[in-house]
Amino acid sequence: MIKKAARIILTLGISVLATVFLSGGIIASPASAATTSEITQHYNGTLLPWDKETWNGATSCAVVSETDVYCFDTLAELDAFTPDADTGGDEAEASASAVLYSCSGVTQLLGTTPNGEVRNLQFHDWGYWQNLNQWVPLPFKVQVWDNHPNGCKAYIRYAGGACEYIAPNTEITFLPPRSADQVYVQNPSYAPAPGC
Repeated sequence: MIKKAARIILTLGISVLATVFLSGGIIASPASAATTSEITQHYNGTLLPWDKETWNGATSCAVVSETDVYCFDTLAELDAFTPDADTGGDEAEASASAVLYSCSGVTQLLGTTPNGEVRNLQFHDWGYWQNLNQWVPLPFKVQVWDNHPNGCKAYIRYAGGACEYIAPNTEITFLPPRSADQVYVQNPSYAPAPGC
């Protein structure tokens, strides 16, 4: 009886582990993005732990690396932001990273969170899939996608794996808004996003 119970527990344990691994709970799928829980938000001259739900009161943010996001109270402030000009001093490392990984301009999404809050989110870094759930609560309904005149190309991935290509220097208004879960910004001379 004890051996039978142990065998059942072992079988259940293996089944649970297999389910976790196959569902991507531990091993990332090929299209998954780099994510980290140690994101620093630069906002109104202070460094804050990142809160994707509230953005600590900001409405517009610029992702400059996997671990740094610069946030503002208005879209005008966001549009005026350039990582190399606005970072410095103790933040020189963020600036170097932003310049190294940036297209010549930015890719920006305007969308709404499940609570109906409007969020403007720019991407200054490129070359890898980024999970939107790192930056905003999902589902995130993308209303406008804008590859500012810059030479970047971009892709949106929808739940289920379908991709949509957004050409450089293009602004698209989605009617109705589309729920996206990943973005990929790329230099146009580089290969397409993996999986697209």
